[in-house]
Amino acid sequence: MEIVLVVIFFIIIVFVHFLQGENHQGRINEKVNSLGGNVISTERCNLLTGTGPFIMNGKGRTIYRVEYEINGISKEGWVRFGGITGPDWRL
Repeated sequence: MEIVLVVIFFIIIVFVHFLQGENHQGRINEKVNSLGGNVISTERCNLLTGTGPFIMNGKGRTIYRVEYEINGISKEGWVRFGGITGPDWRL
């Protein structure tokens, strides 16, 4: 019985993780589109891949590196999700 509960708990954690990623991707696309651009690629960052312009990355925060294009010009930006005040955009 305990194993079943552990498996169910693990499945729920994985499901929430994927939902959170999809939500972040949608918000990134909305923000870049509101600037008149198109997202080329996004990369979820961690301590090994760098935190961009953010000095500290606390528990529960997620950082993305975003490549996007506006008027034919490729640009790079960063966003950090998980703060009290909402996303921290550096586009």
